[in-house]
Amino acid sequence: MMWKVVIVLVAALALASAQNQVTGPQTCSAAGVQSLDWNNTALFGRWLEVARNPLGDAPACLEFNVGLLWDNTTLSINASHSSSSESLYSNIDESAKVTLTPQATTGYNVTFYQNNAAQPPVFIKLLQLINNTYVTGCGYTDPNNANTSYGFILAMAGMYNAEGIKLVNDQAFPLYSNFQNNSYANITQAGCFKSSATQSLPMISGILAVALLLIRAY
Repeated sequence: MMWKVVIVLVAALALASAQNQVTGPQTCSAAGVQSLDWNNTALFGRWLEVARNPLGDAPACLEFNVGLLWDNTTLSINASHSSSSESLYSNIDESAKVTLTPQATTGYNVTFYQNNAAQPPVFIKLLQLINNTYVTGCGYTDPNNANTSYGFILAMAGMYNAEGIKLVNDQAFPLYSNFQNNSYANITQAGCFKSSATQSLPMISGILAVALLLIRAY
């Protein structure tokens, strides 16, 4: 059955490329690089960051859970991760709120808070949604400094594999400068654990509490 999954993924990648108007590769901050509309139910779910380029000092166990608040225009984002790329103990929690603009394709500037302390803001664009399983995206902290920019791949929890990550990466690199052909760093997810006393933050939701994808810069 694996060959069927690969065929479906390749077809979805081809469709995503055909629908994307970017002539690349372009930088994340380029005006021609558009973001997906974040107010899209196809993006809702529990997502893991599985790859990043360059890796930088990104920690392991990056997970993102988001829900719509009562006004249905604000995303409440709960993120968790470990303290380093070597640690599998996911003991750091952060949160952010993003006010959505109808049909926005420019991306969003996002500030996460850890223990009520603001972290450096990062501008995020979600670039491609592939087969409702993978999302490619990019982020930067300074639009005039390419060294602050990175590409990332998110995957629906429990629905990804190494071959799928490679296919998604290799489809993105001709379009976006943050992706390199057959070259990316994996974000460790296998073996991650949390304290048994840790509870997920409650989601105040006007509809079903769901999760979406956002990355903070490290």
